[in-house]
This record gives sequence, structure tokens and C-alpha cells, in this order.
Amino acid sequence: MIGSKWKWSLGFLLGILYLTLMVDTQRQGRIVQRRKRTMHRLSRDNLKPKICFEFVGCFVDSPQHLSLKRPPEHPNVINTRFLLYTRTGKEMPEVIEYGDSFRSIIGSKFDFEKQLKVIVHGYKGSGNDEGAIFGARSFLALEDANVIILDWTRGAGTTYQAAVANTELVGRQLALILLDVIKLGVNPVNIHIIGFSLGAHVAGCASEVLKKRNLLLGRITGLDPASPFFKNHLVRDRSRKLDVSDARLVDVIHTDGSEVFTDGFGLLKPIGHIDFFPNGGIEQPGCIDVKNSVVVSHFNEESLNRKIACSHIRAWKYFVESMHTQFQNCKFTSWTCKRGASSFKKGLCFPRAVTNGPQEMGYAADRGPSGVFYLVTRPEEPFCGDPLRAVVTTSEVATKTLGILYINIEHQNSTTNFKISCDLSNPTKERTTFYGIAATKFQSLPENVKVIRGAISYRAAIESTEENTTFEPKSIILPINKIAIEDRKGNRWEYCKKETVMLVDWEDSHFELYNKPCTN
Repeated sequence: MIGSKWKWSLGFLLGILYLTLMVDTQRQGRIVQRRKRTMHRLSRDNLKPKICFEFVGCFVDSPQHLSLKRPPEHPNVINTRFLLYTRTGKEMPEVIEYGDSFRSIIGSKFDFEKQLKVIVHGYKGSGNDEGAIFGARSFLALEDANVIILDWTRGAGTTYQAAVANTELVGRQLALILLDVIKLGVNPVNIHIIGFSLGAHVAGCASEVLKKRNLLLGRITGLDPASPFFKNHLVRDRSRKLDVSDARLVDVIHTDGSEVFTDGFGLLKPIGHIDFFPNGGIEQPGCIDVKNSVVVSHFNEESLNRKIACSHIRAWKYFVESMHTQFQNCKFTSWTCKRGASSFKKGLCFPRAVTNGPQEMGYAADRGPSGVFYLVTRPEEPFCGDPLRAVVTTSEVATKTLGILYINIEHQNSTTNFKISCDLSNPTKERTTFYGIAATKFQSLPENVKVIRGAISYRAAIESTEENTTFEPKSIILPINKIAIEDRKGNRWEYCKKETVMLVDWEDSHFELYNKPCTN
């Protein structure tokens, strides 16, 4: 009996030993395979043709048939310049350089005990643009800091494909300047890069160089980071574009995003610690963007006049205005919307204003919480304003229709317009409420305003109420029971007449709203 137990135990132990050896052999086999794959990848990468430049290193030189995945142009062609502005040198910038043993930086007015702001323009932009210089001077009005405008006019003024390729090289050049100032005493935490369009990705590329040296920038602000080639196309490597790991704080303003490649110049999805989506992050009020056109990212007013990238450029304009609002009461106050941009645009997210800790878009974003935030802006400068929500309730007898409700209200020499999607394609024979949001001129609608006068109209997209029945454009009638305007402070103005407003397609109906609750 004892012998059989001993034999059984010995067999059991041998079985465990065999299984252990098998598992270890398999593990060793996997390690060998991983090593082989790594060596193959390294040898393959080493076999790729490369193009190298002094100071900035090497870049993959793709075959000619992959014309979109091209290497950057020569640094002498791009001719990147770093223009230093300080409070004692606001009018005429000083040029600083890398690779000169610190001579140009030490010989300039750069103060290594002060913070550093770096402004990077985008495609077709220039460091000499009035907008870029105005931004630098706006910083100096707020802070006694060092402000550098990175001017890569030649690298950004070529074809868009070439400009995309140049972003990595320009980013490495910026990193060399940053490494120099860090060696001379600037704390990386005190460095803030503001990149517009392609300039946002230049900032991301610069950060990659610093991260390899265990240095992390304090803040990067991405102003509508460029989307073409950076979303689902050729530039998939995170090291070649802006992402959340590139600074202690990455805040992003999205103004011209789109799911369609040709319809939006900016990224639509959140990529930072804080992402702002003014007006939903797509088309901005007051802009009629020309879609399916060449990408233009320029600080100059000329681009706005051409209406090529109006919404795209708004990101830069919002940020600059946010610096000036630090001296004013109006702020770009934002709020969260758990159900996302679609619910925000439908007016379903309109919380009461909070006095403690609201998130402010732009310059002061580093003072608030992280997350995704939404807000509304005015269609013209100043873009900062008071958010309002229009509330429209249709009658239970409303028939099938689909279209847009337009509301404009007048108050204290100010006009505010609302555009509300009205979807009654499946009417329920119950009252249906639709919402729209807009920003009005700051402090133009105080709570003591007794009456608001306005007009409402309807533009139908579907002119049918029943099967096999169609109507002429003037035949659509949309009965409205209630109209109201409300702000985020709890004030509300309502249409209090018992008569139903009958909206005929394309015709205006006028109304009066009173700052008291309706009894009907």
C-alpha cells in the first residue's frame, strides 16, 4: 500500500515537472519569436532610405510613388526663424538661433527667470502676420514673459502635403531652442506653446524630443489642430502629432471639425486633457465656410474675406479674445454635456450657471477642471457673450413636417438669432418641444427687461403631412403653442397669449415675450 502511494506521488511530481518544462519551453519559444520580429523590424527600418540634416537628425525618405508620405524639405529651404518679443522689445523682435553655443539667446533680452510662450502658425501662415504679432503683444499685456513667434513661412507656404512633412522637422527645430533655454535655467513647467492648425502638431513633435530626455512641457494649447492627414490618413504615429501626453496640460479648441475629410480643417474628436467645442465644434456662427476647397490656415484677415476657412480661424480669434477678456467681465464660460455634441446643439444641455470653478475657454483654461466642454459664441466680434436658449413647443395638432425654425429677438439695441431643427417626421399627436442656443451681446438682456419682441419663421424641408399628399411652399402650417427665452441665471421670458401662433412656410410671425410665467 505504501509502495503504491509512493509510486503515485512520484508520478504526480514527474507530471508537474513535465508540464512546467513544456510551459517554459513554450515561453522561451515566444521570446525567441519576439526577438526575431524585433530584429527583423529593426533591420527593415535600417534598410529604409533616410535623409539626414545637421542638428535635427534623420527622416525616412519614402519612395517617389508615395508622394504624400514625403520627407521634409531642407532646413535651408524652410528657413525657420525664432522671433523673440519682450516687454522691452515689443516693436522689433530679436532673432534667436539654435546650434550657436547659446550666443544669440544670451545676447538677447530673453529672461530665463520668466515664463516662455511660443506661438506657432499653421499652413500658409507667417510669423509676420498681424494676427500673430497681435497675439504676442496680447500675452505681454498680461504677463511679463518671453514670447517667441516661430516663423516657418516657407515650410508652411508650399503644398499642403509638403507642409505636413515639414511639421516634424520644424518641431525638432523648436525642441532645440527649448532645450537651450532649459539648459540656461527655464523650467519646462513654465513653457507654454500655442499652436494653430498645423502649428499644433509642430508643438507635438517638439514635445516628443523633450520627452525622450524626460522633460515634459507645462502646457500646449492646440487651436483647431489640423485634421487632413492627421485623422485617419497618413500620419498615424502619435509622435508626429499632438496628443494628451505631450504636456502636463494639453487644452484644445475645436472650431471646424467634421467626419468628412473635405468638409472640416480641424480634428473633431477630443485629444487633450481639456477639449472645448464652441458651438459644437463644427461651423461657427457668422461663418459660411467654403467646403471641398484647399486647406488654408492663416492668421491674416485676407483668409476671412475669402471665406475659405472662417470657422477654422475662429479658434485663433477666440484664444486671442480670451486674453483680452481677462480685463473684462465677459468670459468664455463653458459647461459639460454628458450626452455629447449632438445634445448640446439641440439645446438639451443648458445648466444653471455656477459661480465656483466654471471652466473658461482659452487663456485661463489652466485654472479649471479637465474634460470636454461646450459653449456658444456670438457671430461677430466681440465673440464673448451671454448664452441664451430659445424654447418652442408645437401644438398637439401639428402634422408631419421637417425643417428649420428661425427666431430673432430684439432687446436694448441688440439682436440675437436662433436656428432650431424641427423634426416632426413622426408626429405623436402630443406637444413637442424644441430648443436652440445662441449668445447675445454681454449684459444686453438684464433680468429687469419686461418685454422682448421678436419674430419666428419656418422653412420646411418636407412638404407633406399625409401619405400621397404634398403641399406648395406656402402651404405648410406649423402651429406653435409656446415660445420662451431663458438664460443660465434662471431668468425666463414667455409668450403668454392663448392664441396659437400659426407659422406659414417662409412667412414671419411676430410675438412678445414677458418676464413672468404663463398661466395658460
